[in-house]
Amino acid sequence: MKCVYMDEQCYEFHQEDIADKCFLCGQNSQKLFVVRQISSMKMVHMCGECMVNNCEEFLLDNTRPWEGLKGKSE
Repeated sequence: MKCVYMDEQCYEFHQEDIADKCFLCGQNSQKLFVVRQISSMKMVHMCGECMVNNCEEFLLDNTRPWEGLKGKSE
């Protein structure tokens, strides 16, 4: 599925992000959130516990719906 938004570069994932693991603790969680790291302004996957414990460093960014596979545009 092709991205239909013109702002795709605003939703780039951090180069160290792994889609199946929490960006901070590295645990493979069944429920990961996509959040924005404030320092890099890049998107990362994060477990709920890390998201709550580090909320001053990350933003929940749900400004538009996601299409296609998790973290990837086709």
